[in-house]
Amino acid sequence: MRIFLAVLAALTMCTTPAAGQPHARPDPAGALLAAFDNHPIVAKSSPDVGTFVFDLVRDPRFPGRVNDIVVECGNSRLQPLLDTYTAGGDVPEISHVWRDTTQPSCGFSTFYEQLFALVRQVNTTLPAARKIRVLAADPPIDWSAVHTPADLEPFLDRDASIVSVVKTQVLQRGRKALMLFGLGHLTHNGGSGAVAQLEREYPLAAYVIADHMGFTSDNARLEQQLGSWPALVPLQGSWLGALETRYFPVNREYPPGTRGYPGVDGYLYEGPADLLLREPLSARAVLDTGYLTELRRRATAIEAPPDSIEWPETFFARERASGVLLRG
Repeated sequence: MRIFLAVLAALTMCTTPAAGQPHARPDPAGALLAAFDNHPIVAKSSPDVGTFVFDLVRDPRFPGRVNDIVVECGNSRLQPLLDTYTAGGDVPEISHVWRDTTQPSCGFSTFYEQLFALVRQVNTTLPAARKIRVLAADPPIDWSAVHTPADLEPFLDRDASIVSVVKTQVLQRGRKALMLFGLGHLTHNGGSGAVAQLEREYPLAAYVIADHMGFTSDNARLEQQLGSWPALVPLQGSWLGALETRYFPVNREYPPGTRGYPGVDGYLYEGPADLLLREPLSARAVLDTGYLTELRRRATAIEAPPDSIEWPETFFARERASGVLLRG
């Protein structure tokens, strides 16, 4: 009997979550994919602070649950080029897809460069019906035709472009998509944000996931409660959902007593905020003098202020000052 009770106690310790634990799923990739059972869209903040997205795309379960990956750093005018590349075809230069967007910082990203190449490689192992499509959602700008600030104006409503791509290429076709964007485009309560706009016509279409970037106060104690990583913690029914909103990095004021992370359904923890690394700049882009010259031409054409990141020198100065750690 004593042996039986000892074994029972040990099993109880292994299976019962400790007080204050977040009810995190032991398989965060599986938890994210399970969200597609009830939502055509899972929307996650990006670029990834760790390796979660790359590991997710490598996961053999991914192609069976997801048809499309919709990205922020991708010129929708170049969708045919991107389709050819990710399907395994030859293209002259795929970097135009993320370099020629309305956002100059996209041009120095290593995340999208690696993501597109990874999808291309995964697709070589899949039959045609299951190949993953990457959808570029930034406005379809042609920078060769931009010579004045007025030429840029038709391409400034980025959320409208995102909504159009997701609506026509995903929702109207009955497909499932992983959206990778800055969180401001994704929250349910984002007002004019893309997900908020989509859900006016397609209620509860998205399951929104925010990356942990650090709590605004008492971070060390709260991170201890998050436990091991990686972990995907649902807000509903967990201690995170009961936490006061002031602990989350929200961009507006909420009434005292508001709980949880407004507009967010899940919380991805990839490690302590003090140990998270910034995305490195692409050496290929930094050393491409022709590309830097073109960025300066664009900045001149749109009359960008001298201290704006449209100018490569300003962008590089900001990056040098920021260090390699997100909170460094």
